[in-house]
Amino acid sequence: MSRAYFSYLRTWLGFSILSWQEDKLRAFILPQQNKEKALTIFQEKAKFSFCPHPQEKSPFPSLEQAIQNYFNGYPASFSFPLYLNELPSFTQEVLQTTALIPYGETLTYGQVAKKIGKPRASRAVGRALGQNPLPLLIPCHRVIACHNWGGYSTYGLRFKILLLSIELRSNSGSGSIPLV
Repeated sequence: MSRAYFSYLRTWLGFSILSWQEDKLRAFILPQQNKEKALTIFQEKAKFSFCPHPQEKSPFPSLEQAIQNYFNGYPASFSFPLYLNELPSFTQEVLQTTALIPYGETLTYGQVAKKIGKPRASRAVGRALGQNPLPLLIPCHRVIACHNWGGYSTYGLRFKILLLSIELRSNSGSGSIPLV
């Protein structure tokens, strides 16, 4: 088994953690108020069967810049190789579909279920999104319930609304993010 690494990334919202294994991204922790809180969430959420090694810098400087741009209100896309191998195949399928949702747009859990050919699996889609090790990079915040925002497991609904608001502000000429 190859080694995994992580580094901190400071944004105006706080400290994030970016983790990688080989040349693929393994986990991302959304900004927290301090490094300790980010590390606690990382240890709970990343589910490594071994201890990742801290590093000063990640080998993904363009990704770090894209994340900074995103939090500063600029449209950003994240097309980097992802390490999802240890997730169940259904979860991988949901996450791969979710990764294709364009910046500033949303889909419902039911729409994602239909896209993967399982139209009655909207609750399972929600559970799979709760296992997303790379929020923001795989934009699970763009998946909402049909009559409300839905949930946002580890980070809470406020963070989901914040991320959608960032996208709405930078997408202001194209209307609003629909609540389908």
